[in-house]
Amino acid sequence: MSQKTTKTTTPKSTMPKKSNKGQFAKGNTVGEQTRFEKENAAANKYKDEYCDMLIEFFNKPATRIEYKKNYVKGELSSETPIVLPAEYPTFELFAASIGVTTKTLQNWCEKHPRFSYYYARAKEIQLGTLTSCAVMGLYNPLYAKFEAVNNHGQKDKTEVDTNVSGSVNAVYDDKDLALIRRVEERLNGKKKK
Repeated sequence: MSQKTTKTTTPKSTMPKKSNKGQFAKGNTVGEQTRFEKENAAANKYKDEYCDMLIEFFNKPATRIEYKKNYVKGELSSETPIVLPAEYPTFELFAASIGVTTKTLQNWCEKHPRFSYYYARAKEIQLGTLTSCAVMGLYNPLYAKFEAVNNHGQKDKTEVDTNVSGSVNAVYDDKDLALIRRVEERLNGKKKK
């Protein structure tokens, strides 16, 4: 006994018709947002007030003063002021304070010219803070150099004087002189005897 299967088909006239308009049709808003914007709410979080907040964050005083208290026999005898560096402003700390990443800040720079301008100003303020604190000896010199080279495009400059003045008096022994003669003979094309 074999079983017969029957296939039922719906006539084409009763099936719903697909729209001729695709996602690229004029007036379609489907493709307006990028995939990044759809998946990342932070990209849409930009506000113009972040420009002022950025400058405020970076424009804090570079140093703070604390007082070392000296006690003699349990009583305060003197207070000595100590100059300490304030917290070094970074873009990572600013981004965390507003709930985004540094990559988002960079994306905002590309999309919003005003934010890009303020970002560049903040970078200059950061370099000024780094320089002034490093000159005062408040930052580790190795870290200050690392920060300046890697985040601010600073470079080490070394000048080499290639001009030689005077004569070079070299002392050669017999072996060296023989070697020099052989090399000169080969270079000048003379053959060994």
